[in-house]
Amino acid sequence: MAYFRSRKDGELERAVVEYRAGAMSRRAFIRRALALGVSVGMAGALATSWSGKALAQSTKTSDMPDGEFDFIVIGTGSAGSACIHQLAKTNARILVLEAGRNDDLEEVHDSRLWAASLGTDATKWFETLPSAHTDGRNHMWPRGNVLGGTSALNAMIYARGHRTDYDNWASMGATGWSFEDVLPHFIEMETFEPGGENRGMSGPLFISQPEDGLKHEGAIAFMNSCADLGFEENPSFNSERMSGQAWVDFNIRDQRRQSSATAFLRPAMEGGNVTVLTDAPVQKLNFDGTRCTGVTYLHNGEPVTIAAQNEVILSAGAIDSPRLLMASGVGIAEDLSALGIDVVADLPVGVGLQDHILGAGVNYEATGPVPVSHYNHSEVYMWERSDSSLRSPDMIALYVSVPFASTGHSLDYENGYCILSGVATPQSRGYVKLASADINEAPIVETNYLAEEQDWRSYRAATELCREIGASEHYAEYRARETLPQKEGDLTDAEWREFLSASVNTYFHPTSTCQIGKVVDPELKVMGIEGLRVADASVMPHITTSNTNAPSMMIGWRTGSMITQSI
Repeated sequence: MAYFRSRKDGELERAVVEYRAGAMSRRAFIRRALALGVSVGMAGALATSWSGKALAQSTKTSDMPDGEFDFIVIGTGSAGSACIHQLAKTNARILVLEAGRNDDLEEVHDSRLWAASLGTDATKWFETLPSAHTDGRNHMWPRGNVLGGTSALNAMIYARGHRTDYDNWASMGATGWSFEDVLPHFIEMETFEPGGENRGMSGPLFISQPEDGLKHEGAIAFMNSCADLGFEENPSFNSERMSGQAWVDFNIRDQRRQSSATAFLRPAMEGGNVTVLTDAPVQKLNFDGTRCTGVTYLHNGEPVTIAAQNEVILSAGAIDSPRLLMASGVGIAEDLSALGIDVVADLPVGVGLQDHILGAGVNYEATGPVPVSHYNHSEVYMWERSDSSLRSPDMIALYVSVPFASTGHSLDYENGYCILSGVATPQSRGYVKLASADINEAPIVETNYLAEEQDWRSYRAATELCREIGASEHYAEYRARETLPQKEGDLTDAEWREFLSASVNTYFHPTSTCQIGKVVDPELKVMGIEGLRVADASVMPHITTSNTNAPSMMIGWRTGSMITQSI
């Protein structure tokens, strides 16, 4: 616990031990931390990170909720928990329904174990249709099935995105969502350890960077390699400039994940007006005409109907939010009628799906065992432009301290590392549709990866850049051989197409299936429906240049703030 080394006599560490043992309340712990000179934002972050209390009750062991609720929030992921944090500042009674389990798994909280969390029941999987441009392969998409949603499973990269992302949203009909509009919300919700202009210092979400002395050797080689290639180091990709190699900003504190449940949901429950149920999958949104009146969910397997006096807020993610809307009668009328679903509103739900492409991809066998990362195995990133005329970066390059390849390749060694590529601004779009009227049947997911030629160009340029970085002399002492691509020297155009197609992997960033301006209005209210909003990555008119965790948190935070200001 590096932070504690600066506190005299171990007083803060002893306070943490008492707090985790239940001998000290959250408020008492924060007061103690403040007395020891810890900032307000840091004290709150430590309190959420080191609490040992369970966040919620499972429907398998708890009674059904009684009384009335003003708001029902479906989902506790990146956006849902942030929304609840803001909404809880009112006196409103809030019922939170999480389909997945509690987050009492060490694989969820230890930042080094995030890959292991994918093998637990905290993860559910969606299988896509075979993709025409990725060797005809199906892709498996992991999503969170746990408090915190996918923010409890991901690699914890905290990237806001490029300012043009949000300005483009505004030009596409998302009035009030320009960069200058959303920046205050990013600032408000974070505590950024190094500080800086336009960075928050008192929010509940703690953001840090790798510490000197703990930085991975391979990540240092990446930074030096990029510098040798003429790229300019960036102190933070959340600064005024996104381009350039950078030590990542991540939501990690002392090797503990700051998931949305940890940072937002836990403190929101302090006020006593938030009831959280896990193992509570919602089966249907209920309507009286065109007003959403509440939901039907499963309580220990039995259907229960609960009313919302004010609103239902759907934050189930870019797959489950459109799935639940469509199963409840909100979607493309022709498609719903074909499945025997009564139509409540005819809207293009599920249309426009996007995901970043992860090129898994360029790999190396190491000369010996690769040291284990102190953090998340992915400590450095670079966003860059393949063409200087582009307004924002279209390429991603990142070092990962373990071997990783798509299902289109195989690796036959244990000791290795990779330099993965990515398409930051994909133009291709797919869709999500219902397979049947049964909400519990897996939906149809069409990725449509690489359908647009621009995506191929960005992808190839990014992957060529990764090979250049990996061939640097700074990796000489670690690099035994390049194993992917399986050819020395330049590839022909045909060989590049074949290799890139086989290398495509999900970046775990589905978005844009309930877009602002098409399905929801700028206040995220479902068009033509009263009492229902959608607040998660599905509302993005276009995917952000960055990873989608931080933008999703901002969407939830801003939604909760909008509602709070209106009541």
